[in-house]
Amino acid sequence: MIFRFLGTADSAGIPSHNCRCQVCENYRKQNKINLATTAYIECKNSEIILLDAGIENIATIFDGQTVKAIFLTHFHADHALGLLRLRYSSESIRCFHPKDSIGFADLYKYPKSLKFVENRPFEAIEINDIKFFPIPLKHSKNTTGYLIQSDTKTIAYLTDCAGINQESMDFLLSFKIDECYIDACFAPNFTNGNHLNYEEATVILDKLRAKKSYLMHASHFTLNYIIQNNVSLKYKYKE
Repeated sequence: MIFRFLGTADSAGIPSHNCRCQVCENYRKQNKINLATTAYIECKNSEIILLDAGIENIATIFDGQTVKAIFLTHFHADHALGLLRLRYSSESIRCFHPKDSIGFADLYKYPKSLKFVENRPFEAIEINDIKFFPIPLKHSKNTTGYLIQSDTKTIAYLTDCAGINQESMDFLLSFKIDECYIDACFAPNFTNGNHLNYEEATVILDKLRAKKSYLMHASHFTLNYIIQNNVSLKYKYKE
């Protein structure tokens, strides 16, 4: 199982449009782009499993490859935008998602090749010998992270997240996690109740005690704050 990210930023991306902060300017100088948090798994048979689909051209990125399934954390645009084009695939694709009566845009009304399947918290979904356990997270829209278990590795993918309730924490703690990636969008000086800041995320990572732990879903404001204030982080941001 090969696990990779297409993007690890918040919805603004980096660089953010016309922003002149040090982080955005450095990205421009290096010709780098970090888009909305989206990951994928390349299976042993070369099929692709998506974790979110917030990048608009995701259908082009994986053109010529079979997208076996999509595990959506929630229906905010920066996690679902790519589905608007991916639904025109000539192949049927199952999209597992948390309970949501509205969805995103007109996807429910015109799903085309997408087959929407509502997940159930903590109940395993097995695709290509990989198990996906939906983990309820606190966010402004009904959201599930995923615990991903193969025969070689266990990964926790926890975005978007303003907190984790005790039931979800207990479930996560029942596993030995090899890699954990958690939302840490904000710096401690700013919060809107929808995302963790990096101090809050660090407390959770300390409890989960994964072999490797990473912060993600960073705002360019947060990364700039870290540079400007010479902040030393216990866990690195995943780029």
